[in-house]
Amino acid sequence: MQKNKYQRYKAIDFLKDEDFLRWNLFKDENDNTWWENVMEENPGLNSTIEKAISLYNTQIRLNDYSLAPEVIETHYNLFYQRAYRHKKRRNLYIWLSAAASFLLLFAVTQIYQHSEEQESGLLEFVEANPLSADPSSGDIQLFVSSGKMIRIEEKEPAISYNPDSIRVTGKSVAELNRSGYSQLIVPKGKRSKLTLSDGTAVHVNSGTKVVYPNQFTGNIREIYVNGEVFLDVAPDSGQPFIVKTNDVEVRVLGTKFNVLAYEEDHEIQVVLASGAVRITSGKNRSKTELTPSQMYQYKDGQASVTKVEVEKHISWIHGILYAEDERLDVLMTKLSRYYGEEIIYDENIVNQRCSGKVDLKSELGEVLNGLTFSFPIEIERENEIYKVKIK
Repeated sequence: MQKNKYQRYKAIDFLKDEDFLRWNLFKDENDNTWWENVMEENPGLNSTIEKAISLYNTQIRLNDYSLAPEVIETHYNLFYQRAYRHKKRRNLYIWLSAAASFLLLFAVTQIYQHSEEQESGLLEFVEANPLSADPSSGDIQLFVSSGKMIRIEEKEPAISYNPDSIRVTGKSVAELNRSGYSQLIVPKGKRSKLTLSDGTAVHVNSGTKVVYPNQFTGNIREIYVNGEVFLDVAPDSGQPFIVKTNDVEVRVLGTKFNVLAYEEDHEIQVVLASGAVRITSGKNRSKTELTPSQMYQYKDGQASVTKVEVEKHISWIHGILYAEDERLDVLMTKLSRYYGEEIIYDENIVNQRCSGKVDLKSELGEVLNGLTFSFPIEIERENEIYKVKIK
């Protein structure tokens, strides 16, 4: 048994752990001593273990649970072989542990599925409230649950959800309706830092929509994203944090990660800076777990995972944009979003690829003119629209 494997466990994970189940089922003295040591060495796990014990005692009933005949037949041989393999040491103990673990796994699955069914109606709310940025205004729009819309003129405001109020750059702008949802719409050319009710920090990039409950309740924390965000999630083992997009779901097992999910790009990227995340995608609900410095990509129904330099994907929050063998037209789309200005370009620039770093603190005209030294392009500006042409 390895004690360090429990560091990222939630209560439901302990209920799937054979050592934990055996401890609670048989109350063996050796197991009692071992688990007491686990809790002494990992005091941060104590509340999670206590919650798992409570679930075990109140929601799992072996004598009330029955298996269909075909299920019993399917797994009979597995149990028999397992017990036989260990018959020279604690044969009966292992046999009972295996059988109990299997029955408990079924019961735990029911609890876990029930937990999933208790998730909020976030996506239903998003579908019923298809709000988008007001094209006639460059202001950030914050729709609070009462139906009130707050316009924010600042370029990079700090928005926070406190116990009783919603504040923008330190100023209270609305009372908090704990039972409702808010929608934050950040137009092109602006950004925001959003602090949710649980303390989670969300850096919101240009052209992004975020939908979230005013206050997290129940057994899960969910938000919806269409655009790009970088999250530093407040830890809470009892309330998993989930980011939903139109095509994938990112379940947080750790802390810091970036989600790129602009609906018009038809591609989703998740880059993990620290901790762990589990991503669910596609009709078959396939799952992928990331470790730090990995990037998950989902496009045209296909998923892939690659090793990346994290800083290059999250540097936008510091005003830096990296390009690595990127098509020039893709770079133009990113620049247009970030600066909130229209860029029109020749189709032929798709044949040009670029690598390097762009200082987004410079004016857009300076950035575009700088590109003329590296590419056979010329820049014109007409009626507040930048035009990029191949020479």
